Amino acid sequence: MIRTQITFLVLLATFVISGQESVENIASWKYDGFSYADFGTGEAHSYFSMTYKINPQLYVELRGFYDTYRTSNVFDLSYRMKWYAGKKMYLFSGIGVQKEQRIGGQGISIMPTRMLNGFGYEPNKNMRIEAVHDLNFNTKSGGLNATPSLFTLSGKYRF
Repeated sequence: MIRTQITFLVLLATFVISGQESVENIASWKYDGFSYADFGTGEAHSYFSMTYKINPQLYVELRGFYDTYRTSNVFDLSYRMKWYAGKKMYLFSGIGVQKEQRIGGQGISIMPTRMLNGFGYEPNKNMRIEAVHDLNFNTKSGGLNATPSLFTLSGKYRF
């Protein structure tokens, strides 16, 4: 029984790791995404991004995620313009919306709309660090990320 569980976990880990690689690169377009499930809690998380290269310094990016939790499901979509000030550092600005659907009830009536501004640094092609300021325009809305002003520091490592 233990041997079967270990084999299943190794196969699952291989699937999750391979799911984090870039899906496809075509000329000026770059697609990326991954998803994973937490079988212990029943939660699932997925992420995608599509980037279009306008010129070597200017990019347009569409990002989104869909997360399922025990009490609600969250869908987030953001549109950004990225300008590379150097080879590794970039500035970005854009807008985003988010919709929360409560399990067993109605979702919030207002979709939080926010302005995203920040900068990022890519030490190499597999790592990204971003500092983001979210300014929420709907101050009366609720939800998981509906604070009036939020500063986040995030990173992504691809293996």
